[in-house]
Amino acid sequence: MLLIKIIAFAAILYLIKQLLYPYYRPVGKKQKNSTRIFEKNRRLEEIKRKRRVRKIALAELYAFRLPFMQSREALRKALHRLGLDKRPEEIWLEQDLALIGGLLLAVVALSGNIVLGLIVMMCIPVFYFIPTDELDKEVKRRNTNIALDFPQFYSMVFYQYSKSINVYLADVINDFLPNANDDMAEELNIMLQNIDFSDEEYALKQLKKRVPVYHIIKFCDIMETRLNGYDNVSRMQYLKNDLDRSRISELETELEKRIAKNNVIQTSIIIILGLYILIYYFITIIGSMEMFM
Repeated sequence: MLLIKIIAFAAILYLIKQLLYPYYRPVGKKQKNSTRIFEKNRRLEEIKRKRRVRKIALAELYAFRLPFMQSREALRKALHRLGLDKRPEEIWLEQDLALIGGLLLAVVALSGNIVLGLIVMMCIPVFYFIPTDELDKEVKRRNTNIALDFPQFYSMVFYQYSKSINVYLADVINDFLPNANDDMAEELNIMLQNIDFSDEEYALKQLKKRVPVYHIIKFCDIMETRLNGYDNVSRMQYLKNDLDRSRISELETELEKRIAKNNVIQTSIIIILGLYILIYYFITIIGSMEMFM
């Protein structure tokens, strides 16, 4: 009888643990902190989203494009190239605010000090072109990184295609991806997505639009011709030689820059040491003169 009571009591405890305890158990400290962090991040994201919506509404209503601003299409291409979730009107709005704010600040500064006002007016173009300059610099940086990594990629493509005309470009891209830098890997992944979405010809045309670099445009033209069944190994060899010459020229330019930089550093060190010696002897001479006076 006692054994039956113990078993029944244990069964009741098990049912309570399985059915009721999950609803009333205390929340652990770690789970509380995770929940707080999640809620905080969610509120911040909601604030950013609302701010972005207000900015887009203001940009669509009040942003105006001056004749020397970049066109909508150029800004749209740059933003799409960088994967930024922004609109051309937002860039125009930032430039308009910089221009208006700079002019107001210049008027206030001119009323107090003419020189200060002129300095502020000289700084207005700098702040005005910052939004577009940052986009252009980032696009140029990516294109430069891709151009530096492209010869190695093309060498792999040339080696594969020189053996057979029936090589699948996606396979070559997958083989090269582990060795690619971040910017090149991003472009190659987009190419793979375009190949899966349509075909190789579509992916090559999209690559030409995204990265309008001379050697990449030539590569895409050659590969499009290759897809039409032409065994143009000679054109591929010519492009490979051109890339090799370009790479050697870039290495020589980089070497010259480093040599010039080292010369500037050495000259600066010599000048600093010379000034230090002159100051040391000047202090020594002054000290000697004070001793005799």
